Order: sequence, then structure tokens, then C-alpha cells
Amino acid sequence: MLIQIMLTDYSRNFIESVDQFIALGSVGLVWIGLMAVGAAVRGPERIREIDHLVGWSVLSLMFTGLGVFTTLAFPAIAVIAGIFACGALFVVIRTGKGIGTRALVQILVLALPLILLAAAIQGSQWDEFTDWLVIPRYMLESGAFPSASNPYANASFSGYPYSWHYISYLSSLIAGELLESAGALSNVFLLLAAAALLVRLVGHAVEDENLHRRPVWGLCAFAALAMTLINPTFAQKVALTAYADTSSAVVTGTAVIVAWFCLEALVAKDQLAARRYAISLGLLLLLLVNLKQATLVLAILIAGGFYIVAFRDPGVRFLSALKLGAYIVLPPLTIYLIWRYHLHSDPVSIRELSVRPFDKWYIELIPQIVAKIGLILTKKGYYLVLFLCLLGFGLRGFWHSKTPFDRFAALSMGIVLGYNAFLLFAYVATFGPGDALRAASYWRYSMHLGMIIVAFSVFGGAKLWHERWSGKFEIARLKWLPVALILVAPFIFAKKLRFDRAPMTVHYRHVGAAISPLLGPDDQIFVADPKGSGESAAILGFEVRTGAKNKGFVSAFNPDRVGPVKSALDNPEMTAIIVYTQLPEYRDFFGQEFEAGLSYLFKRGVAGNWQVVKTWPHPG
Repeated sequence: MLIQIMLTDYSRNFIESVDQFIALGSVGLVWIGLMAVGAAVRGPERIREIDHLVGWSVLSLMFTGLGVFTTLAFPAIAVIAGIFACGALFVVIRTGKGIGTRALVQILVLALPLILLAAAIQGSQWDEFTDWLVIPRYMLESGAFPSASNPYANASFSGYPYSWHYISYLSSLIAGELLESAGALSNVFLLLAAAALLVRLVGHAVEDENLHRRPVWGLCAFAALAMTLINPTFAQKVALTAYADTSSAVVTGTAVIVAWFCLEALVAKDQLAARRYAISLGLLLLLLVNLKQATLVLAILIAGGFYIVAFRDPGVRFLSALKLGAYIVLPPLTIYLIWRYHLHSDPVSIRELSVRPFDKWYIELIPQIVAKIGLILTKKGYYLVLFLCLLGFGLRGFWHSKTPFDRFAALSMGIVLGYNAFLLFAYVATFGPGDALRAASYWRYSMHLGMIIVAFSVFGGAKLWHERWSGKFEIARLKWLPVALILVAPFIFAKKLRFDRAPMTVHYRHVGAAISPLLGPDDQIFVADPKGSGESAAILGFEVRTGAKNKGFVSAFNPDRVGPVKSALDNPEMTAIIVYTQLPEYRDFFGQEFEAGLSYLFKRGVAGNWQVVKTWPHPG
């Protein structure tokens, strides 16, 4: 009996309900449509591995432009986009252009267990409940961008760009409800699609330009592993969530590879191919600019890095590179100006990070911030080793710039160093002193560089094997190993990958959903969780849908975990308090004993006294 219960519980990591298959179908339809648009826009001589990203960039421009400059509601724009995608798919099929690649199909088949697991994942992370799931829900409910008349009141940064949100919104619109797994599923698809591009990159490294057209299963499995299990920046609590960091990493890495393709075409004096690559690069940078606020810097670094390497390389006519400037710069500049216009037309109601005046920069903290960043990197040994290899080969490539690998390393190094310099600037000029001193979220921001590091490592490793070891060892003997790993890994790490099933996370969500109908729009609620992280308050704010206002919380990170609770009790406007964990002092405040292992909902009575309305037992 116990074994049966354990097996049933384990199977829920992969199969939970019919809703996950609805999510699979809805998200799949969105990406197929985007691939069709990308294929139709770029024609037969395109890089087929980036069809979905090109289509996504076109959708981003369409949605952003129509959403900002017209009165069309989002559902109407979605219908226009759907008709456009259907037309593109018809054209692609009729002309025989096709979508996707053989490598992508093989990779998706190998990754089916991971895809199935991702389809079952629900929201569980702090920022999901304050931004990345909140904003798509507002989009579904209001059908318009945030403004003074349409405030996204519970969203932390409603002024961030919206390209990533379009994916969750469209998937949810097809499904008829908010799909919390749309982000995780899309992140997994993006990683696997990027693996197909790595297969093409390996072909360049081993001087087999047709390798991506007839890839072996072992190579496809290795590429998939490179983007997931053995990716130094793969973190399940980012990649398998609605966070935009994985998509930012994939688009950044892809843009770097396409920029390198363009450089190689210029070296070969193939101006037609260089122009095709430049157009694709411009569309990728358009998408990158509209993913997160910080990704504008990545787009600038990629474009700048392209021209610096082109200027340094004796094999490139710099004038030829300059002629490509309009294709590379105009698309991202267009969408950036459209979005800035929207933000500046209503700056009060839309929130984003901003740079402080110069006299308020924490310049004196720079040595401590750099030391903290260094400490973080020393704890990421695998990433640090690859980072230092990139730095060494990048410097060599910058000075010599004779081979394709030199150019790729130099381009990648410039972007990685430039982005780290930007992060230091952000800590000094944007973050608060506490966050600056601990280099808050540095590792998460470093994930944006993940695919660059992976692509450099795969390209360099494949080239080294081809030039030094290909005649000494038959690597085909090991083709079974990556296949076995990519198939088995999701089953081995299932519990770790399904972090959304953590008992207390499930408890917080259950309690929040149960409290929602007990509160009205006039209620003000305070959360007391002095032994927790504070995530309970974020989840409560997401789950309570009746307009009740979350007026603060206490967590283990508060210096004073007693005073704010007493103030909330004494505040005549406070009408509800949820107590997840307690301190001994709370007994005196509330005038009653607390039973360990229970969460309590208190509401203010007619006479002003606090009464227990409901309790919920903690799991386990």
C-alpha cells in the first residue's frame, strides 16, 4: 500500500491533470504559428533553426505597435496575429519551405519526459506572483497595456517590455484561462530549439556544413544536454518558471551566433549572405530589446561587438559592415522608441527601475561590490572555469583575429565583459545599498550570458576534437551515453525539478485561494510569517482576487518581527490578518493561544475585537 502511494505521488511529477495537455496544445500552437511566420518572412535561404525567434520578433512589433498606437483590444490584435500566422503557414506549406529542422524534431522527441514535466508545473516563485504571472492575467482581464485608466496595481514592474508576456497571454487566450505552465513550457522549448542551433554550430566547427541536415541522435542528445543538464547556468527555479531570464539568455546567445555568421560572410566577401544574416540579427535584437529592461544593454553590446570585431579583423571590409547598419539597428530602435513613447505618455502609473542622480550613486561601495561578485563567481566553479577560458581565448582572438574561432571568442568575450560592467553600474546607480552590497540577483543576471558561454564551449570543444582527436578516438562509440542521460535525467531529478510541489508552497496557495472568497474589496490584510521567507505574502496577493489590499507582511528577514504585527492589530483600518507562523509575543497581542502547525485567519469583529475565522493545518 505504501509503495503504491509513493508511486502514485511520483507519477504526479509528470501527469497531474488534463490541464497540462491543454497547456501543451495551447503553447505548441503559439510556437508553431511563430515558426510559420518566421519561415514566411525570411524565405528559403534563412537559418531555419531561428524561425520561431524571427516570428516572435514580428509578433512583438505587431502587438506593441497596435497596442500602443491604436484602440484595438488585445483579443482583436491576437485574432489579427492568428490570421497572419495561418496565412504564413499556408504559404510555407504550399511553397515547400517547411518549418523547423530535423535536429529539432529529434531533440523534442528525446526531451519528451522533460516537456511533460514542464507542462505540469505551476507558479511557485516570488517574482512569478508579483510580476511574471500577474501581468499576463491583467492582460487577459483588461485587454490593454497598463495606463492611468488601466493600472496593473499588483504588478511590481508593469513598465518592463512585454514580448515575453505575449507568449503567456496568447497561450492562455487559446486555453481560455491563465496557463501558469506556459512560461516553463516555453522556456524548455527555447532551450531545446537553441540546442538545434548548437548542432549547426558544431557542423561549422568540424567543417561539415551539412551536419545539421542529417544529425545523429547522439549529437542531438548532447546538444540538448548542453542547454539543460550540463549548462553551467541552468537553474530549475528559473528555467522551469515564468521568469524571462531563460528566454533572454537564448535570444542573446542566438543573436551572438547570427552576428558571427554575418562576420564570416563578410570575411568570405559574400555580401548577399551577410545582408541576410544582418536582417535576421536586426529582428533578433528587436526581440531582445523588448524582453526585459536590462536586455537593451545586451542588444547594444552585441551590435557594438559586431562592429568592433569587424573593424579589428583584417579580412573584413569595414565599409561593407557599415552598410549593414540599417538592417541591424533600425528594428530594435523602432520597438524601443515605441515602448518608450508609451512609458513617457503615462509615467506615473507604469513602474520600472530608474537610474538615480549622480550624487546619489554608491561609488564608495564599488570595491565591496566587486569583492562580492568575485565571491559569488568562486562558488560557481564550473561557470568560472568556462568564463576564464572565454576571457583567455577572447583576448587572443581580439588581438589576432585570424580564424572563425578567434572572431567568435572575441565577440563573445566583449559581450560578457561589457554586461558584467553594466551590472556593476546597475548596483552603483540603481539598486539600494543593501542589494548593492550583496550583489543581489547577480547570478540570475549572469544567466543571460549562459548560452554565449555554452556556445563558445561547444564550438571550441568540437573544433579541438576535430583538429586534435578525431583520428585517435571514434566518438560514435559513446553516442548512446547522451541519449540515455537526456531520457533518464528527468526521472532521476523529478522531485528536484518539481519544486512547485514543495509542501509549504502548496499550503500557501491553498490558504490564499480559500481566503479569497472571505474578503471583500474594502478589506485590508496583513501577513504575519516571522519564520518564513515572506513568499507567503506574495502568494496571498496573487490568490486573493476580490480587491482586498495587501497592506504589508513580516518575515524572518525583518529586523523587527513583533512591532509591525502589533501596529497592524492597532490600526483601525486593518480588517484581516493571516498568521502562518508565530512568535511567543503574538499570544499576548491576539489574546489567545496558538497551536503549532496551524495557519490562522483573523478578522476584526463589529466591536473592533479580533476573531479567528478559519484555520488550516500545515502539511506533514
